[in-house]
Amino acid sequence: MMNTQIISNSLQSLGISKCYKGYRQLLLSVELALDDESRLISITENIYNPVSVICNCNCNNIERNIRTVAQHTWKVNSEKLSEMAGYTLYSSPSVSELISILVTYIDRNNRMNT
Repeated sequence: MMNTQIISNSLQSLGISKCYKGYRQLLLSVELALDDESRLISITENIYNPVSVICNCNCNNIERNIRTVAQHTWKVNSEKLSEMAGYTLYSSPSVSELISILVTYIDRNNRMNT
């Protein structure tokens, strides 16, 4: 799996701190998607469910907590989020879009640094 420090740095650069329940859940979701991007196709089954088992909660909680993080990120750092996405965002991204943005951003930067 991808180095959690790289993911953590990316989350913190967006203003996502560890005080959010969704922080760890988003970090785990991004790790799973980086490990196998095809998980993004069926996000509930392939990402929310495994993360909910790890975090010992309902998969609806995972989606809600990450959505809260996405909305917070949009409020405090929408420019950085659009920069990471590589396109202009006009509203808070959905949970799956946020995960996809982070996966693409981390993967792109990882390739540039290798």
